[in-house]
Amino acid sequence: MKKKEKYNYFVEFLSMTEYIEKSSKILKELMNDYNLEKLDKSIEEIHKLEHSSDRVVHKMRENLIKDFLPPIEREDIAVIVNKLDDIEDGIDEIAIDFKILNIKHIKEDMLEFIDILVQASTAVRGIFEKLSDLKHPELIKEKVIVVNKLEEQGDRVYERIISNLYKEEKDPIELIKWINIYKCFEETIDSCEEISDCIQDVIMKNS
Repeated sequence: MKKKEKYNYFVEFLSMTEYIEKSSKILKELMNDYNLEKLDKSIEEIHKLEHSSDRVVHKMRENLIKDFLPPIEREDIAVIVNKLDDIEDGIDEIAIDFKILNIKHIKEDMLEFIDILVQASTAVRGIFEKLSDLKHPELIKEKVIVVNKLEEQGDRVYERIISNLYKEEKDPIELIKWINIYKCFEETIDSCEEISDCIQDVIMKNS
């Protein structure tokens, strides 16, 4: 009888980061050439990636329940998959907010946020490309540092943009709409840092 192939958590983590990176790039493409006719198509594409990521999450949780000896601590796997899911959900929420809040144009300073988010998504994928090789943590730490620097950059951009928004936007409804969107960007970038911090903890436990 053919031996059943063992579930590979590292491969599935990587697949989730690939969905995240693709979603962020679709969002960037939409924002760089924003129009309402493209919005529904972009939302649908991101939705599909989010659903694919959800299927990985469900499958991984099923395996984690019955797996006698996972490659890293069970609790760490659970945290990692939840944090990755937060990033994908954040990107999905941003796209949906454009529609729900009836965003008709993209503010120029918003493009700074999507650039940071795409770079952070790519760096997160880079972390998980190396994660299975815990004997060489220095390769992972390089990407972790990149993510942390991008999160700091995102915080500075967020503070500046929100400060300017309160000074310049006189319409209270518009103010609330844009604060919601900027906050969602900031939280999604924060989620990228949270996953990198989690990976640092995994490295320390397995060094």
